[in-house]
Amino acid sequence: MSQQEYPHALDCAWIASDRQGHVAVFITAGEGPIPAQALRGDFFPVKEVEPRVLCLGIRPDQAVTNLSDAPNPSSYIALAQRGVFVYDWTDFTSIKGPLNAYELLARPLLPITCTDLPIELREVAEAVRFADVCFADSSLVAVK
Repeated sequence: MSQQEYPHALDCAWIASDRQGHVAVFITAGEGPIPAQALRGDFFPVKEVEPRVLCLGIRPDQAVTNLSDAPNPSSYIALAQRGVFVYDWTDFTSIKGPLNAYELLARPLLPITCTDLPIELREVAEAVRFADVCFADSSLVAVK
């Protein structure tokens, strides 16, 4: 099976699911690791994940918990308003030093599951599944 190339120096996002079927978007900051399953050649280009998620409607009554100390967390909030957990590769900005993991920066009150996604996003999220992780309980997710 063919693979997409890693989008070097491109701040893009990829999508995954957890053991409960909840969905998260992971922002690479141009250098965070991306699982091979998210880069399968038969999936749409990984650089299209974030725009496709943003095309989902804002969920009614969706509240978001912003966990970021970024001066402008609007991009994290916009994604979480669609019902996804939002993680970012913050190793280069972390005052704690390298975390070697994606850090949770926005949490939806009403998280969506894979079944709430359009088929193209659902296929990727189901293929990139963290069977031992619950996004609601995980402030960090390590990707190997």
